[in-house]
Amino acid sequence: MVYICRVELEEITPKIWREFQFHPDITFHQLHQIIQVVMGWENYHLYEFHVNKTVIGLPDPVFEHMEHHETLNARREIVRRQVCEENTVFTYVYDFGDDWQHKVTLVKIDPSISNPAPLCLEGARSCPQEDVGGIWGHQHMLEILSDPKHPERDEFIDWVREGYDPEYFSREEMNLELQKQTDKLLPKSLNRRPEDKKPVKLTKSVLNKHLKQLSHDQLIELVKDCYGTSNDVKKFLAVKILGNEAVESLFLEYRKKVEQEFFPERGFGKLKLQEAKKAIAEFEKLTGSARYALELRLIYVENGVDFTQSYGDIDERFYHSMVSMYATIIEQVNEDETGELFDEYEERIEAIVPKTEGVGWSLHSNMSELYTLIRWI
Repeated sequence: MVYICRVELEEITPKIWREFQFHPDITFHQLHQIIQVVMGWENYHLYEFHVNKTVIGLPDPVFEHMEHHETLNARREIVRRQVCEENTVFTYVYDFGDDWQHKVTLVKIDPSISNPAPLCLEGARSCPQEDVGGIWGHQHMLEILSDPKHPERDEFIDWVREGYDPEYFSREEMNLELQKQTDKLLPKSLNRRPEDKKPVKLTKSVLNKHLKQLSHDQLIELVKDCYGTSNDVKKFLAVKILGNEAVESLFLEYRKKVEQEFFPERGFGKLKLQEAKKAIAEFEKLTGSARYALELRLIYVENGVDFTQSYGDIDERFYHSMVSMYATIIEQVNEDETGELFDEYEERIEAIVPKTEGVGWSLHSNMSELYTLIRWI
């Protein structure tokens, strides 16, 4: 059995729509991933489903008490439990900033199809750009791109994804991508690992035993082979061999990664906050530098505050992220028994608070309260 659904973006004409099929026993998070593929989104932002009066998404336990409604966990909630009749209509909201509202309709329940793999059946027109500014921003961008003499045209051409054509749609490309992700888009009951096959894991004890058996030359060859496997390994070895010089060089690289999510050299900030936070975590893991990791977290919050001062209020989850990162900064300073981090960064930590005054979602009061928790004041 499969569900055949139609998804279309609201308030855009001509319609941007897709028809696709999937197994009804997948979770809503898997349905989110399928919609991302068939529509052509890039999965940068948060989402929610609204089925009748039920909200289904990814609850945040840290800020759960601040939510205005109960949210069912999309990773656990099965589609069939909430949607079980043909012609049921529900809403999929993607990117709470741009607020892309999708109307999803269960067109048909087909018991004759036994293949549970998701499949794109038909559709029309290309998905909007990520972070374009919602419906108004999308329409504004199309007007500029269609006018060869518009003064902003070159800037938008540099910003849009390569080869972007608002009328383009390829079912074959969508299905090729769905095929690549099939294993994670099937119900768990249909995608179990054979019980007789256990995952192989290299433990430290096994590694230590093996390394002791290698000769000096073999160890050198092993390290050289590791060096060529990935950029992360190269960076890790650079830190181990070159020391502070490599750490400082990596800091500049990762600082740019964080800053460009807010204020890139060209175009508008995409606010892929998960990418910025991932960069900070990656840097800290590679270098082990608490000082520079704190610096990157400060840069994250400083840029976030500067961004909202430049463009106005964003959304609740954006500010939650700023508060959460600021809390991590305070905690890291408090854990430093030497007080060196406090001496070096206290002025910058304090300077953030007054800049949040007047910003929505209680950002200023939350930041002010956190600042008073610094142990060295």
